[in-house]
Amino acid sequence: MTSTSSSSSNLNVCSPKNNPVKNILSFLNIPINQSSIHLTKVRILNTDTPIEDAFQVIIKQLSAPVYDVKKNEFVGIIDLKHFLKYILYKMPFPPTGEPIKNSVADLEMFPYHTLDKRSSVLQLLKYFDTGVHRAFVLNETKQIEMINQLSVLKWFKDNINEFGGLEDKDIKMLEKDYGLHSFSKVFSINEKEPVFKAFQEIHKQNIYGMPIVDDKNHIVGNISIHDIKAAAGNLDKLSLPLNLYFKERPIFTCEKDSKLSELFNIFYNNNIHRIHMVEKGVPVGIITITDIVSMIYNYTMRNHSEKKSTNVEM
Repeated sequence: MTSTSSSSSNLNVCSPKNNPVKNILSFLNIPINQSSIHLTKVRILNTDTPIEDAFQVIIKQLSAPVYDVKKNEFVGIIDLKHFLKYILYKMPFPPTGEPIKNSVADLEMFPYHTLDKRSSVLQLLKYFDTGVHRAFVLNETKQIEMINQLSVLKWFKDNINEFGGLEDKDIKMLEKDYGLHSFSKVFSINEKEPVFKAFQEIHKQNIYGMPIVDDKNHIVGNISIHDIKAAAGNLDKLSLPLNLYFKERPIFTCEKDSKLSELFNIFYNNNIHRIHMVEKGVPVGIITITDIVSMIYNYTMRNHSEKKSTNVEM
């Protein structure tokens, strides 16, 4: 193993290569419009849009800003999490077949917030650190575009050399030193439980997904809030046991000695948002893109503040 970034020599202290915090801060402070982070067009929902129509939009887009025509302003942002609560607790189950007359105005929402293309990537990460999965950006023509977490992660991956050695840290060290700790608590559900119970637990714990395990507590699958889409046309499916609801699909795992750069590759190459951390096949944690973004943001801000404090003291 080599470790050139951890040299304690004072001779090259001003060299950019030996100042990873400064490098990362400069890297993240560039404006969004000068980065290669991908933005997509977004469809806006109105408060009077029927629930069923809005659900079809969110199935494809995953999140949307909501506009109130009467107030002439944006009033919030919705994603699948808000529809999940509605389906679980406000719709009759089993379904009665009666038409649903509610509109988007009946849903809970995230507060409305936008960035603009002159905002820095660091500001974007700060917003993602609040727990949202997509950010909305005003472009030069005042139209709204969207950035998702995978686009940010791809940008990280494409610029891996800007991380000053952080990319070579393993998960165990990130947990200890940099606050990547959300995987310390794991919620899981047995494959024989009905789907709606899994979604109830996801809602209760305010998470986006969790592992499905067998009777030996070994991971056999994964359920995320996005899987509600499979029941969009027939909510009766929510009463099925988990092992019948899902088609077989790969399970992505890591261990505590996995490197940050390896996590970048697993997330991006497989288009996923969470990786199960295991020990001998048993889940001991979950790492999400939100965790990674939050860790990088807080690492940058904390260490930059500490460096400024040290300079003042000197």
